[in-house]
Amino acid sequence: MTDYIEEDLERMQEVDNTDGNMASGIDIQDPIRTLNLANVITVNSGSSMKDVIELLNDKRIGCVTILDDSSETVGIFTERDVLTRVINKDHDLAKVKIDDFMTKNPEVLSENDPIAFALNRMSDGSYRHIPITRNGKVKFMLSVKDIVDEIAFTYRKKVLNLPPDLKQQTSEYGG
Repeated sequence: MTDYIEEDLERMQEVDNTDGNMASGIDIQDPIRTLNLANVITVNSGSSMKDVIELLNDKRIGCVTILDDSSETVGIFTERDVLTRVINKDHDLAKVKIDDFMTKNPEVLSENDPIAFALNRMSDGSYRHIPITRNGKVKFMLSVKDIVDEIAFTYRKKVLNLPPDLKQQTSEYGG
């Protein structure tokens, strides 16, 4: 456990952000590409639901994109889809195909779009994931967690100094 604390302290010293403002971190007008984006994980159209769910579990990811025979993105399937479209519906997961459960023609953003644009789209559409393109091809997956992680890193001194019991009063306003 001490190693983790020392590692966090080293990271804090690498990038000093003493005023607590995001000027030295991210800004919501920065392009999406400034975030630490994960490469998109894909499955082929026609894959079995069982295989896709196993992939989500094995890779510990919340989303895949579905590709057609031309390697074009034709859909997206998320862990939320498992809960709302698959569970308790008496499907034989080895026989049903992902195509029947995916969101077809998902909205995508460019890596050059501002982070604010992604946040707005995610909020308006109740999305947790948005495929991100580079040169017109889906290459990355942006999740809300990616943005939260970057903000937490930017404000790491404040985050690391939170009281151990978050129920205790942390400000004069009772927060």
